[in-house]
Order: sequence, then structure tokens, then C-alpha cells
Amino acid sequence: MSKQEATIQAVQTLYARLDTLRHMKVSDMLYPGQQTTFEQTIEEAYAALAKIETELDELGETLEYHHAHLGGAFE
Repeated sequence: MSKQEATIQAVQTLYARLDTLRHMKVSDMLYPGQQTTFEQTIEEAYAALAKIETELDELGETLEYHHAHLGGAFE
């Protein structure tokens, strides 16, 4: 899987976990196992977000490099 595909998958995972969290009710946490499900969903969402942020940082650095490289050509 390419980095681009992995990033797209991470974005899809983040949206899916956020959708799951949106449908959870606080009262559901009283049922056995639900708190574990909630915590796991939160952890998966944060892990996906971390992957996305890392990739966006790398893309930003690449863009800045090309901007500086091209900017130097016009000096």
C-alpha cells in the first residue's frame, strides 16, 4: 500500500470512528464492555489522526522545499 493510500485509509478510519462516537450515548457506557468499546474507538481515532497529521507535515515540508527551490530560480 502506498503512503497516499494509507493516508486516505486513515482519513476514512477517522471519519468512521467519529461517526461511531457520534452515535454513542453516555448512558450506553453503563452496559458491560461498552466503556472498553468507547476507549478503543477513541484510541483508533487518535491513531488515525496522528497518521494523517504526520503525512500532512511531510507534504507541507515537501511543498516548502519546492517553493524555496523554485523561488531560488527566479533570483
